[in-house]
Amino acid sequence: GGTYNWSVTVDNVSGGNWSFKTDDKIYPLNDRSVDVTENKSLIPIQIRNHEVSKNKITFLRFDIPSTITDSHKINLNLVVDGDSTLNGGISIQEYGQMGWGESPNNKNIGIIDHSLGATIATLTSLDNGTTVWDNGTAVSLDNGTTLSVDLSDKITSYGEEYSIAIRALETTDKVTFFSKEKRSIDKGGGYSHKKSVWPNLTFN
Repeated sequence: GGTYNWSVTVDNVSGGNWSFKTDDKIYPLNDRSVDVTENKSLIPIQIRNHEVSKNKITFLRFDIPSTITDSHKINLNLVVDGDSTLNGGISIQEYGQMGWGESPNNKNIGIIDHSLGATIATLTSLDNGTTVWDNGTAVSLDNGTTLSVDLSDKITSYGEEYSIAIRALETTDKVTFFSKEKRSIDKGGGYSHKKSVWPNLTFN
């Protein structure tokens, strides 16, 4: 994000100084793990995490701010929830459907076309047990680890939707990430949003 400042003068009368700050971080409009073999309409339920496995693909839909420019570095950040099994890997791919969600219509993520687009990044398991991104960066899949992917050269249109999908490469692979439904219990015994572990895009 960044802060923009400007002043306005009309007929030699100053209108004062103005500023606005672009979003440094956004969360998904929608995020859902879908068993793509079932092809049934899904109802909105609050699930704390997203499973990526044999039949389950996780879909994330973002609204990219119009204030973002090609000078921003854009990162996708996902936080691992629980134990992972990775023999092959996971693939993050573009998803071209617009306006999908959990409403009871033909854009419901349970029944809409699940065809995936180009591969953005892959995380693979090496024979020595190391897990690496396709650029060679090694990462941990321990519980609570944040996985970060640079999408700067993938997200090139601003002020519109952008969706991605995360799928498993092998039938035995299973990775779970926190969803934007993750909450924490506060001191009063109620629940509060635990945004620190939600999927997000950051702009720097």
